[in-house]
Amino acid sequence: MSRPRFSIVTAVHDVEAYLPDFIDSIEGQRLDADQIEVVAVDDGSTDASRALLDDWARTSRHVVKVLTKPRGGQASARNLGLEHATGEWVTFTDPDDMLDRDFFRVAARFASRQPGIKLMSGRTVILNERTGRTSESHPRRRQYVVGNRTADLDREPNVFLSSSAGGLFKLDRIRGDELKFDTRIRPNFEDGHFAVRYIMNLSKARIGILGGARYIYRKRAANNSTLQQSMGVTSRYTDVLEFGYLDVLHRAVARYGKVPPWLQHIIIYELSWYLSEDEKVRSTVRMPQDVVPIFHALLGDVLSYLEPAVVHGHTVRRLKPVWADILAHSARGRAWHSRVAARTKVDPETRLQRIAYRYVGEPPSEEFTLDGATIEPAYAKTSSHTYYRRPLISERVAWLPLDGSVRLRLGGKGVTIVDGWPPPARAGRPRSLLARVWLYARLRRTYVLDAIRRRQRKVVARLRSAVIGTPWRVLAQLSPTRSTFADAWVLMDRIHDADDNAERLFEYLTAERPDINAWFVVEAGTPAWERLRAAGVTRLVAHGSFRWKLLMLNCSWLLSSHADLAIARPPQITRIVGTPTWRFGFLQHGVIKDDLSLWLNQRDIDLFVVSTEAELESIVADGTNYVYTRKETRNTGLPRFDRLLAKGREVRPQDRDLVIVAPTWRNWLARPLDRGSQRREVDELFWTSDYVRNWEAVLRSPRIAEAAERRGWRLGFMPHPNLQPVLGAMALPPNVEPLTFAGNDVQGLYARCALLVTDYSSVAFNTAYLDRPVVYFQFDLDRMMGGEHVGRQGYYDYERDGFGPVATEVEAAVDAIVEAIDHGSSPTPMYQRRIDETFPDRDGQACRRVVAAVEELSRPYRVSSLWVGSPPVARREGVMSSGRTG
Repeated sequence: MSRPRFSIVTAVHDVEAYLPDFIDSIEGQRLDADQIEVVAVDDGSTDASRALLDDWARTSRHVVKVLTKPRGGQASARNLGLEHATGEWVTFTDPDDMLDRDFFRVAARFASRQPGIKLMSGRTVILNERTGRTSESHPRRRQYVVGNRTADLDREPNVFLSSSAGGLFKLDRIRGDELKFDTRIRPNFEDGHFAVRYIMNLSKARIGILGGARYIYRKRAANNSTLQQSMGVTSRYTDVLEFGYLDVLHRAVARYGKVPPWLQHIIIYELSWYLSEDEKVRSTVRMPQDVVPIFHALLGDVLSYLEPAVVHGHTVRRLKPVWADILAHSARGRAWHSRVAARTKVDPETRLQRIAYRYVGEPPSEEFTLDGATIEPAYAKTSSHTYYRRPLISERVAWLPLDGSVRLRLGGKGVTIVDGWPPPARAGRPRSLLARVWLYARLRRTYVLDAIRRRQRKVVARLRSAVIGTPWRVLAQLSPTRSTFADAWVLMDRIHDADDNAERLFEYLTAERPDINAWFVVEAGTPAWERLRAAGVTRLVAHGSFRWKLLMLNCSWLLSSHADLAIARPPQITRIVGTPTWRFGFLQHGVIKDDLSLWLNQRDIDLFVVSTEAELESIVADGTNYVYTRKETRNTGLPRFDRLLAKGREVRPQDRDLVIVAPTWRNWLARPLDRGSQRREVDELFWTSDYVRNWEAVLRSPRIAEAAERRGWRLGFMPHPNLQPVLGAMALPPNVEPLTFAGNDVQGLYARCALLVTDYSSVAFNTAYLDRPVVYFQFDLDRMMGGEHVGRQGYYDYERDGFGPVATEVEAAVDAIVEAIDHGSSPTPMYQRRIDETFPDRDGQACRRVVAAVEELSRPYRVSSLWVGSPPVARREGVMSSGRTG
């Protein structure tokens, strides 16, 4: 037989569900069958993958060679496959992906027309398995827009091949260079490492770009592919950097004397995924503590090879400005600060503007001037951009007067203040006119099409705002509407529920401050809606209704116990007018003890309510990860604490008779929120989870039941609202009462609480506020604090700061609960002391302080005419809501 044109080497491991699609895509290739051979290496599969391959080998119109080896990883399987490949070209298609039927036909035609080409790259499109749709959303999509062409990487460094799966390589060249996949590099980049070394062995770094050869990458719905799970593998933070990135960087210096820009762009692209994954609210990052220093040492070595101009010239993946600053300047052992400062927010009510700049190392000397006179910021802090448990870059935030000319000098030199962080400068483009003309000719369609799409989106947005928004604006400004809703304060808890801080604050406003135009919002038809209507609440508006839209278009403040975008930036309003004009006050759902900065920094919060000094410092202190300062953040106490305190005083110690078991939810057991909703469906995994197994073991404990019976106490199970839908389906023992949030006076339940059993829930702060004992059962602490849930490890240590003992095993939890029941309904002296230190002043005035804070933030600041030394000081007139002078 003559030599086939193409060989497919594929490493197969437990892909039974995906192999049929892969096989069909190969069988459907529109190229003569004898031109394609397949070398499938079964890498120790435990499912029916091997059987499917054998059946395919017997029936295929192609030559299909099936090899078997013990489990050793993708690199070792591909190396074995290379030994048996015979084609002129070889590619390494993954068996859960597919090839478009014209993939090899396009490649064959291009190779015939470009006989000198030694490397070709197919165009990756993404198949979303959950929806069944393909999309041109791969970051490298722009390099394929022009169509089939050759690219010189030295002239187009943003064009590169970082994966061998979609590449086609000359087999003879691989063997001549004795090139193999490095089995030490796992769980990813072994194919990028292979491709880079192949390119460096070429006399000229040229690639055939095959815009017509589509490689269909499957994004698995189960998120269980090697790449999707790679951030949970320790070697991603050690071996990939050491044997992957650093190895090719060292080889490049040895070959070229420096790292060529095209290789730097590959490393920049790879590192950007580390940054983006670690800043997700629900991250897949799993890095053991002992690996942290190793990773950062390796990261610093990698970053030392990157040139700032090349970083800022990266166009493959859109880099956030902070990513570009980190990649260009951090972990190099030398000081740096940004050459511009960003005006990141303007507060027209207080007449203040927020100015920020970034730096690495020691902070630069800072001088702000207002109309030529030196002035101190009204509020300021330094926040950290922390990745992988270490701060990589610092950001200074300062609130300064809006009226007048503000200037900034850093290190004695003037710094330009611009609106918003500018995107990375497109440096690194060819400087010569000829090179620019050539590049433009090659990529004109890419830039033109992108520009057209951007302009189309802007035009559509303006048209939508004009067509839809204008009538609403007119209606909102009509005299009857304005007289009813003008400058309203809108109070909300959840969209579909109430009985939290917003309702408590609304009650206070209705009773004590009738001069404030306060309205309460909740979804019509819900138990909360019916309860409020039955109670005679008149200023009640149904969420999503016609009146609600008019209310929101006129309100000055939205105050809510939740910061979900469905509340803070409801899509029903943003579709009408774009960015809302109201100011947002976050009343909180509980006391923050974990680091929620990744989530809350994405919200535009004008008032941030906290309840303890430790919580306040965790947000506003220098070096924390939050962007918020003392301007926004006020220690007022939660509005619901006022009523809770009154309820608690009504119940005598001998009447406390309820053991409340109240675990919080788990992000991995709940499905994502639908846009515009706050309801979560519980995942099917819930019923077989450790969560159910551990908590049922506690609830069914005979020892706990006997101890409660001796005391005459009841047991109640009250899971987090996100898990309340499962309450009716759980088979609770007869002595355990299901406790729902809907239809219950939850604060009344806390008042009758004799003991709270929880895991990580801030409910513990509610019962501690009433001097009730607590037991913590934390069987999955590593998962909860490791990034799989909403928060990460913060300032709060349960062993050091908690209000009761901490157990991590069922038996230990049962022991602690029984001991607490036997002790009675008051905390032991050690835990009582912690409670008193956490809540030194319980005065029932939280609502008053919150209202004072809102009113303060609704008035302008003024620059005092008094001088302190020589500079005037931006100073607030009056007293701040925390009781401290401004």
